[in-house]
Amino acid sequence: MDKIPQPRTISVLIFNGVNILDVAGPVQAFETARFDKRKIYSLRYLSMDGKPVRASCGLALSADGRLSARSRTDDLLIPGGEVDQFLNDDALLGLIAKKSKNLRDGRIISVCSGALILAAAGVLNGQVATTHWSRENHIRQYSDVVWDLDRICAQTGNIFTSAGVTTGIDLALAIIRMDCGNAAALAVARELVVQLRRTGGQSQYAMHLAGQFTDDDRLARLIERVLARPDQEWSLDDLAEDAGMNARTLTRRFKRHIALSPSQFVEKVRVDHARGLLAENLPLKTVASQSGFVDIQRMRRAFQRRFGVSVSEYLSVFGESE
Repeated sequence: MDKIPQPRTISVLIFNGVNILDVAGPVQAFETARFDKRKIYSLRYLSMDGKPVRASCGLALSADGRLSARSRTDDLLIPGGEVDQFLNDDALLGLIAKKSKNLRDGRIISVCSGALILAAAGVLNGQVATTHWSRENHIRQYSDVVWDLDRICAQTGNIFTSAGVTTGIDLALAIIRMDCGNAAALAVARELVVQLRRTGGQSQYAMHLAGQFTDDDRLARLIERVLARPDQEWSLDDLAEDAGMNARTLTRRFKRHIALSPSQFVEKVRVDHARGLLAENLPLKTVASQSGFVDIQRMRRAFQRRFGVSVSEYLSVFGESE
């Protein structure tokens, strides 16, 4: 860490129907963060009228004040929940749009469906953004946004979006890492007992949870091994031998449990792993090798099948800022 991070104030918008995990996850990470034993982030909770609100789970939350143009803050965090009530709220949308134009070194951070508020305010126009996968039908009205619902976090300049719930912690850790360095972020991750870094490009879909949600023990163990070692040679025969069943039976079980063939599953795992490595600015040859593609050409064909674009085109549109 070349410079000492300066203290920052994060204002968190709370409202009736807010998802409590979208609030609690990231703010606990920020609250835990320390640099040289010094607290970096101060948190303020603001509602639209300064009055208490009730989260979607029924928990009452008190506010420190009212969100207004005069609210003094470095960063603004907008969680998800029942946000549809705000998508035509000109007062709130205008306020957020104004804040986004006067950011300087401040940030606007959204968690889950909070990104819809940013989209409605025009803040995300022309930018890559993500939100919870269940909002796929809702985002179509915001066609000026480059939506990528297959990632857990996205950043363009000082605008940050995340897929929601636990990914709010991932995004907070990434910001802490940017502000305070790896050691501080690692200390927070250890305290919260979470991974230090799931890359923003990692898929938010259930493929990575498939092994935990099948009652087929042999298939579950195989899935976990593929996820742990995508660079290993996983031909259909290798997969079948590892699972202790013939290739036809394995294919039938894959399709029944996760609606993919074994080869499709392996390719998805490898592409997802490659996306994380690409965020590290590693040479393409290294990314291909460590992801199990053997060579760059095979990786390019996989990206073309998955996203309809080449690796270079993918990076030009969805490349992460670190």
